[in-house]
Order: sequence, then structure tokens, then C-alpha cells
Amino acid sequence: MPLPPLLPDPARLTLQDVLVDGERITLIARAIGSPSPCPVCGGLSTRVHSRYTRTLADLPWQGRAVRIELTIRRFFCLAAACSRRTFAERLPEVAAVSARTTVRLQPAHQLIGRALGGEAGVRLAAPLGMPTSPDTLLRRV
Repeated sequence: MPLPPLLPDPARLTLQDVLVDGERITLIARAIGSPSPCPVCGGLSTRVHSRYTRTLADLPWQGRAVRIELTIRRFFCLAAACSRRTFAERLPEVAAVSARTTVRLQPAHQLIGRALGGEAGVRLAAPLGMPTSPDTLLRRV
């Protein structure tokens, strides 16, 4: 049986460092691959504008909460007719736009929310290494 990948999408992310701090594991990663399509016009761009760090919660390891600090690139849109001048690369296999959790953590939250609801679900999720809020669990349902 193949082992699940360490990162949500190993083809698009590279692991730079792993930090263990008490009850939390932090993965320092960055997006790889180029070019990236503009979300408005679809034009491909390889011209990097800047970078920023995005923090995502992921599935736990051995009961420890996992946080991914992901460096995302911002690109210039090269199409003259496009209304968007810069855009951040999208990683839909990893996390939705503006999401704070990975795509693979959301089904676990959804199952807990369906089984127990908000408050009771939070009491179960925290010791399992998936801390969240009652509202988040209910939103997932």
C-alpha cells in the first residue's frame, strides 16, 4: 500500500523545512512550477512580481496539529487588455482561494461536523490535532 504524500500536492510544492514545536508541526514549503495563468484573462505569465506567505492548516500527524507556511508567488499579467495587473498563483489542488485549510483537511472537518455538530465536534477535533471552531465545522456541513 503506497504511503500518502507528505505535502498536499508534491508536484506543485517543495518542502524546505520541518519545525517541531511542542504539539505543533510546521512545514515550510514553497510553490514550484511556472508559468501561472491569470485568473481573469487566462494568459500565462512567468514574470514574478513578489512573494508572500500563506498559512494553511493540514491533516494532523500522530495527533499533532500541522501547519503549512506556504510561499506563494505573485505574477504580473502580461496581457495589455487585462484589467488585472498582478495576481497570485492559484493552487486548487492544495487549497481554495483565501482558504485557511488544505483541501484534504476539509472532508475530515465535514465528517466531524456531521457526526457531532459544532461544540461537540470541536471537543473531539482538538485532541485529534485538528483544532477548529464550531462555526467552521457547521459551515463544512
